[in-house]
Amino acid sequence: MLAVPFSFQFSISRFFQSPFNIALARMVPLPLFRFYCYIVGLSYLTVRADERQQVAAGVLANLPRLTKASPPSDYLLWKTYLGIFEHYFEKLVNAYHPTERLERYLSEQVTIRNEEWLVRACREQQGLLMVSGHFGAVEYLPLFLALKGYAPAMIMRFKTERLQRECNFRCRHFNVRAIDADQPNAALKALRAVKEGRVLVTLCDEFTHWRPHRDRYVSVLGRRVRADRTLDVLHRRSRPAACLGLVQRTRNGFALQIEPIADSGQPIRLAERSWGLLEGYIRRFPEQWYQWRAVARELAAYEQQYI
Repeated sequence: MLAVPFSFQFSISRFFQSPFNIALARMVPLPLFRFYCYIVGLSYLTVRADERQQVAAGVLANLPRLTKASPPSDYLLWKTYLGIFEHYFEKLVNAYHPTERLERYLSEQVTIRNEEWLVRACREQQGLLMVSGHFGAVEYLPLFLALKGYAPAMIMRFKTERLQRECNFRCRHFNVRAIDADQPNAALKALRAVKEGRVLVTLCDEFTHWRPHRDRYVSVLGRRVRADRTLDVLHRRSRPAACLGLVQRTRNGFALQIEPIADSGQPIRLAERSWGLLEGYIRRFPEQWYQWRAVARELAAYEQQYI
């Protein structure tokens, strides 16, 4: 394993969000900036061999549990690394690229599949709970919804204060309600957004933030673990319509995949249903999910803590 210099002990997220990279995100054409992100991402993983190996360990140890296919290939690992770099490219573009150019770019790139259900659910004016995950171009999800005429809100976490300021500014421009998950009363703000008729977007695969049920379990990547009760609590208060929403990267841009879970008023186990649908996409498109490193550490720790 390569030695890790002291200067490279910070995370890949902070590495990508250096002032120089932010400046490039504001000025450089997107195709050229994407290529640059791939180069610096590969440089980072060359030095941080420990992180590269954690990603590989997550894929190699868990993907065979989901499929009967042959063990993951080097090509799949290569695509998974590129998917991680693509995520940080999208994060920088989403926060720092000039607003008018970003709006034009996103408007031309996205299609929504199963939009008829989404339109009907929002027309009821009782709010909508859209569950998503660290899959595909999730950074663009609230902006996609806003550009299509919906009123989204999203529960977010920020690694830097600068990113938080930029995202809040961008959200105000697009009428997106940003809810900081680390601030007090975040759950109450989320419920208020739903009651106002907004589309509340929240992620279901942040294992370190799961709050375990006492007696409910769910299969996660072939492991039987205690289900997260956060989504069930959000849904039980007002029982809004619920769906899975994933921004899948395609050859022609992006496809917002809408998977209906429940109409308004239906009692369901939302966490269990959401994870089952997300896992199906992970099985088919593992390179578009970038929580493989988290699986190697965070999911294993969660499993051991709540056996």
